Amino acid sequence: MADNNFKGTLNLLRFYLRRDRFILPVWILLPLFLIAGQISFIESMADWREFMAELSANALTNAILGPIVPLSKEGAVLWRGMLQSSIAVMIGSSFTAIRHTRSDEESGRYELIYGNGKGRNAAITASIAISFAGSFISALFVSIIMIISGFSLTGSLLAGLTLCAVGLIFTGIGVLISQIFQDSGSARGFILALYFLSMVPMMINNVGGGSTFWIWLAPEAWFRITEPFGGNNFSPLLVFMVLSIIPIAFAYYLMDNRDLGRGIFKEKLGPEDSAELKSPLALSLRQHKKTIIVWCIGMAFIGGAVGFITPSISENISEMLVNMSTWAETMSKLGNREGFVSVTIYIMGLMAGTSVYGISTVLNLKKEESEHFAEMLLAQPVSRIKLMSGYLIIAYAGSAVILLVLGASVGWGWGYSSGDMSLVSKAIVMSLTKIPSVWVIIGITSLLYGWMPRISAVLSWFLLGLFIVTEMLWEAGIVGWSAMELTPFGYAHYSIPVNELSALSLSLLVLLSITFTLVGLAGFKNRNII
Repeated sequence: MADNNFKGTLNLLRFYLRRDRFILPVWILLPLFLIAGQISFIESMADWREFMAELSANALTNAILGPIVPLSKEGAVLWRGMLQSSIAVMIGSSFTAIRHTRSDEESGRYELIYGNGKGRNAAITASIAISFAGSFISALFVSIIMIISGFSLTGSLLAGLTLCAVGLIFTGIGVLISQIFQDSGSARGFILALYFLSMVPMMINNVGGGSTFWIWLAPEAWFRITEPFGGNNFSPLLVFMVLSIIPIAFAYYLMDNRDLGRGIFKEKLGPEDSAELKSPLALSLRQHKKTIIVWCIGMAFIGGAVGFITPSISENISEMLVNMSTWAETMSKLGNREGFVSVTIYIMGLMAGTSVYGISTVLNLKKEESEHFAEMLLAQPVSRIKLMSGYLIIAYAGSAVILLVLGASVGWGWGYSSGDMSLVSKAIVMSLTKIPSVWVIIGITSLLYGWMPRISAVLSWFLLGLFIVTEMLWEAGIVGWSAMELTPFGYAHYSIPVNELSALSLSLLVLLSITFTLVGLAGFKNRNII
């Protein structure tokens, strides 16, 4: 690559920092709050050693979070806080890289950049720099808060470096995926799918004792390989670095050898005359049916795997653990196995699953509008209401279908491996009760798109992130249940048994989603096309 290929990198880096001045601090500071909350939670317990020993011996917590290693205050902080922090950095670094590569290329901003004398590799280099810098600063804050809390210097630095390594490899994956896919939504969807898939080897590793080969396939739990405050293994960091360099190098190679505006997977042209193109709804279904199929296949695979391992979890939970933990009290009501299924469906079906699908589907109309395809359709005898309604129907119906597949696959795996197929219906009900909460998120997105199209994407993803952060802060004990009730998640939460869910609250969520949707349709009908 010629030196002038990097011309203007620093200028772009300053530009990206200005663009991300509000978004970047969110995922940089989130791990700090999560770790601080976990430290505060542990230190507030007079008998935390007994509590941690109980958790480490419990089969359910081992399956979800793995054993506590080392069995100490520091290990207890890593056990939960590092897992959550790693997820935040994984998503934050990769989405930042995609935002300044594929999203900018898709919107035509790259043409302006290159037309202004910038080198071909300036943008990708600046995006890598800002994503990695964010991961490094986030990791630095985590190390500092641990040192301030009295943790050892060596273990604190290793914990921070491990978190930084997770951010670096997902920065590399983010820029690589940006070269492969032609659509930024597909790139972000791949990242989320990759995270969901990594949960399977993580759980297999946890059930297998916490230190099997499977852990290498789950970056969010790489702290189990380096073992801060325990074995203090610095050598795996070199392996992490090599693994990170590979996707980055490949991304540069693809950037130098592909056409601008194109990905490796090019979009195929549809038929000129087809029954699938006779209405906006039919067109939307054609555009999204492959996405729905991919989501269903992914949910079926992960759900089936979770269902199969559920019977291996012990149902026993001690009275001491129940008395000391609200979460454990909930598990004692449900039973460890049902609780494990409930948590899994909650995470994959609602918190970071179909909510992502719903937002992406609605915002695809924003892409059609920005690329002037919406104008072409509206020039035909097609009303704005019918155009937007086509996408919304697919978003609402598709999310319900995906949740149905998730519940059925979890239930089938659970029922088949335990010999009780009546568990299929139980899992399906668990999954379908998440529909109203998902629909509210879709309704909010449609409202934002209808009235504020230019910032609708940022606000929609920000609100979902805020809901997820609230969940994490609640689990860390930083905020109370009243904060959860301000989010759609609180009304279909895994801690509430299905038979105790409020039918009135779920019905009100559906009505709220309809209201948001109607307001969004009114906004789209009366505003200018961007």
